[in-house]
Amino acid sequence: MTRRTYIASVTIAYAVGATLWIYLSDRFIEGVGGSIGFGLFSTLKGFVFVAVTTALLYLALHTAGTERTRPMPKLRAWLLFVSLALVTLPAGLISYAVFRSASDTLLGERRGQLEFMTEAVARSIDGEVARRMTEATPAAPQDTLLSIVTEGGAGFNRLGSFVGLMGGSARVLIATRPGSGDARWMIVGRQQALPEALTPLASAGAGGLASDVITPAGGTPLLVAAATIPSANAVLISSVATSDVVDDVRGVAFLSAITAAACLLVAGVLTLLFIQHQRLRAALAEADQKAALHAAEERFRATFEQAAEGIAHLDLDGRFLRVNEAFCALLGYERDELLGRSYADVRPDIRAQATGAVVPVDGTSLASGTVLEEPGDQPHLTRAGTEIWLSCVRSIARDSLEDEGYVILMASDATARRAAEHRLTLAQAVFTNTQEGLVVTDLAGRITAVNKAFVAITGYEEAEVLGQNMRVLNSGRHDELFYQLLWGTLKDTGVWRGEIWNRRKGGPYYLQQTVISTVYGRTGAPESYVGAFNDITQARRSEIEVDRLTRYDSLTGLPNRTLTYSLIEHALTRTDTRCAVLYIDIDHLKTINDSLGFAAGDAVLRGAAERIRKTTPEDATLGRYGADEFVVVIDVDKGPEEAVRLSERLIKALAEPFAAEDVSDLFVNASIGISLFPEDASDPTTMLQHAHSAVYKAKSRGGRTYAFYTDALTRDARARVQLVANLRRALTDGEFTVHFQPIVRLADQTIVGAEALVRWVTPEGEMIGPDRFIPVAEDTGLIVPLGDFVLTTACAQMAAWRRAGLPCGFVAVNISAGQLNATDIVARTEAALAAAGVPADSIEFEITESMLFDADSSAETTLNRIAGLGIRVAIDDFGTGYSSLAYLKRFPISRLKIDQSFVRDLPTSAVDGELVRAMIAMARALDIEILAEGVEEAGQMAFLASHGCTYGQGYYWSRPLPPERFEALFPKVLGAVSGSAGVR
Repeated sequence: MTRRTYIASVTIAYAVGATLWIYLSDRFIEGVGGSIGFGLFSTLKGFVFVAVTTALLYLALHTAGTERTRPMPKLRAWLLFVSLALVTLPAGLISYAVFRSASDTLLGERRGQLEFMTEAVARSIDGEVARRMTEATPAAPQDTLLSIVTEGGAGFNRLGSFVGLMGGSARVLIATRPGSGDARWMIVGRQQALPEALTPLASAGAGGLASDVITPAGGTPLLVAAATIPSANAVLISSVATSDVVDDVRGVAFLSAITAAACLLVAGVLTLLFIQHQRLRAALAEADQKAALHAAEERFRATFEQAAEGIAHLDLDGRFLRVNEAFCALLGYERDELLGRSYADVRPDIRAQATGAVVPVDGTSLASGTVLEEPGDQPHLTRAGTEIWLSCVRSIARDSLEDEGYVILMASDATARRAAEHRLTLAQAVFTNTQEGLVVTDLAGRITAVNKAFVAITGYEEAEVLGQNMRVLNSGRHDELFYQLLWGTLKDTGVWRGEIWNRRKGGPYYLQQTVISTVYGRTGAPESYVGAFNDITQARRSEIEVDRLTRYDSLTGLPNRTLTYSLIEHALTRTDTRCAVLYIDIDHLKTINDSLGFAAGDAVLRGAAERIRKTTPEDATLGRYGADEFVVVIDVDKGPEEAVRLSERLIKALAEPFAAEDVSDLFVNASIGISLFPEDASDPTTMLQHAHSAVYKAKSRGGRTYAFYTDALTRDARARVQLVANLRRALTDGEFTVHFQPIVRLADQTIVGAEALVRWVTPEGEMIGPDRFIPVAEDTGLIVPLGDFVLTTACAQMAAWRRAGLPCGFVAVNISAGQLNATDIVARTEAALAAAGVPADSIEFEITESMLFDADSSAETTLNRIAGLGIRVAIDDFGTGYSSLAYLKRFPISRLKIDQSFVRDLPTSAVDGELVRAMIAMARALDIEILAEGVEEAGQMAFLASHGCTYGQGYYWSRPLPPERFEALFPKVLGAVSGSAGVR
């Protein structure tokens, strides 16, 4: 709150309080019976008084409020008080005048009231009562007189009310008429002689109505009224003491005086309080000023003494006036040792000038705060005589313009900073001239600085790479995982060490040994990265050459015995691996060495190594294990026959003649021993031992052959190899035929289609089951030509049946994974349909669940293209594959074939029954036809038909039959068909 607001608030509060006081006093005047005119006059007087005193109070407060710097003098205070006191004089005169006016007014009002009441009572007094009272003898008992009054009737009742109305001093008496000879009066029934002072008024009242103020002898003044009682020879006299009337006015006047005095007292007290308050404020301000000055001195002293930098005050002659502890600590002096000492004693450069002055000659004309010496590092001598460097600033200070002033010296230790700057300069020199390539990047990998070695190694100039990302050097020889691991290690540990292939400007690759370090800021957060690298391409080539010499055979270039063993050990550690070790022994090499020399033998070995390298798969492991021994390790996930096939190829390749030293026809044989992992052994040593043992089995059979470690595996492998050979021959010689098994609609037992099933009958008449040759065909890739044969035959047979009118709606053909992955399966299918002249909807392809699970996007596209031709796609062996049914949405499936394993135990198996019902319900919900395979009994057929299965297939109706026997299932058209059958 501002000063003016405060003064105004106090003044308004006073004025409101005084006005409220006047209002309450006027209410009091009205309460005691004052007149309306007197109340208005009193109110006007009160408001005038409040206005005057409020103005004086405001002036007093305002005057007191302006005394800021010194207290109000006593004389002025007394003058103010006297001025306020003089205001009470007109207030007193006004109070006296009011009192007199009010007294006269009230007496006049009471006189009129008294006259009116006296006359009214006189008229109402019963004459008999008045007569009895006037005739009563003085000796009449008091009780008699009271009874007369009590029985006086209405007149005396009014008399009692009148007495109560006029107040405690009111008296009413009845007197005989003057001249009756018996002048008596009675006051409340008590007879006594009429006072002489009342006789004239009684006489005047006998003639009518009279009133006056009468003062009896020795008594108080009375206001008296007299009136004739018409019904009796008497006069009614009433009186009231004037003091009762004047006392009311006197109370009001006294209240007015008290009000004026209270207002004056409040104004005076408030004035004195605020004067005292201003004195206190001035005293407190002075105390605050002294405290602030003291605090400023303390702060200056604390700042001077506790400053981290050295501070010294020097006079203009260069002598120390004041020094702080930090300055003493810098130079190693005690405070007393420096005070009064010349600054030149600790400044060798000033001492060399043979002068102690630290201020120029005209220094007295310098302005306060002028810097005498620009900030810089200056040499100083410590107390021990050693030289240190201080960063100094000198300026002049004055308390006034006339004061000569003093010099302020600010000094801080610059030794560490100068050492840091020296190290920084040295680091810059190292950064520039080191032979290691250095590169600095921000956190985003953008280059911010490089050195000369970087330019020399990478071929990029500094201007070409600044602001560029480090990817500008990317060689592309590392995958994304490599860089993820690099950045992960760098963020976790702050350092990454390793080798990186990068690309020089213009394209050549180079290998660099790199250390990348994180640079952290003062807050501990990473700010940048620094990479240091060396070109180790040539060194690595040398290491590789040394490694090659120590780990590779110098004659053949193949891994030597030690490395071969390590490679076999590594191959056996792979998860879920099946592999074979082929131990190859070159026969007759000793004969060539003995007859033609070791050079010829070496030529044969080099040629044999080259042929082995070309014959084995690229992912195979091979090495030279002895003088004339080689080892090959291959994966045999598809069975040991893979080892057999490779052995046969190796034997054939090594049987070709070699040339050495003008000898072009050098023949050697190869014997191969085979051991399998994990069937034969579980470690490299045992695997090699078993394979070496198998070599002797092969040699014992005349050489130029192979042998397994166990005879059983040898026989199985030979049989599989023979089966593959026979399979190829069968495809060429046309030994395969196609049989057909009917597909029946369960509702009416009508044949609606057939499934084409391939059969192999050898020239000797042996029937080879599909379970034997289909897996071999899939492993060897022969499944593709075999599948083409089945598709072509089915299309041709379907065309013959359609021409003959045989009611067979479609033929289902099984498609293998090899066929589905063939790039030209759609073209082959279109060609087969076109050649036979049958529509696409007459053919249905059956594929297994596992094929769909393993199918990639290209297989999905192929199936969609096949469905686009109009060929329906069915899922064979449904329920035996993977649990995911997402392929039902991905692929164009038209029919589901419930596998026979779920049908075999129907209807007795509750579990199979529930599964079959679920499959049927799912197929119907997806609007896919459902077919059950392997139906062999009537109960199975009835169960399937009753639960909504649409089609069935199995021995219950027929086994797979040749075309002519299949046609016999349609007796109505059998004759027509027999004469027109196509492919058999």
